[in-house]
Amino acid sequence: MRSLILCGFALICVVGGAPQTRAGERMTLDVYYESLCPDSRNFLVNQLNPNWPTLSTFTDLRLIPFGKATFLPNAEGGWSFECQHGPDECTGNILHACGIKYSPTITQALNFTTCLMDLPKNGELCAELAGLDYAPIDTCQMSIEGQDLVHDHGVETLNLEPTLYFVPWIIYNQVWDFNNQFDSLTNLTAVACKNAPANTPACSV
Repeated sequence: MRSLILCGFALICVVGGAPQTRAGERMTLDVYYESLCPDSRNFLVNQLNPNWPTLSTFTDLRLIPFGKATFLPNAEGGWSFECQHGPDECTGNILHACGIKYSPTITQALNFTTCLMDLPKNGELCAELAGLDYAPIDTCQMSIEGQDLVHDHGVETLNLEPTLYFVPWIIYNQVWDFNNQFDSLTNLTAVACKNAPANTPACSV
């Protein structure tokens, strides 16, 4: 039995493995996470970001900040959120979502969100380090636009099958798998190569 704590609870769910992709296709990797979750930080900072130069050669990555949050509509428009790690995480999820939207490349989005994991209140600095224009990100996070982005992430997250019970929730090729999920927390490249297209050069070295 694996002993993984902090952003998840002890519920085991096993589903079928992801189908092998064919040569010439790119692998998809969807990461559902929270801006102040220690396990999310560990995964982005220690696994996803450092291994991205290799993974980027065969991976289409999506970052979805929401996790175990909930939402309700505001009477005046927009949305109110409750987040697992408190109000600051809700604010952080919105900043992450806006940064992802206004990143020209997924690499910049990943660099921005990874930076925020260690500097959660330094959006402008993280944008600069990622080579992003902070102005549209800031406008987004201060408006209903940012709320709508996180609401949309929430609708997607809450409709996952199986239901998300641990954060980060990691899906390869649109199919969740228990071993892929938890092995990725410590050896992302090995799991990615297992799910990569056949004969992927980056996985042959």
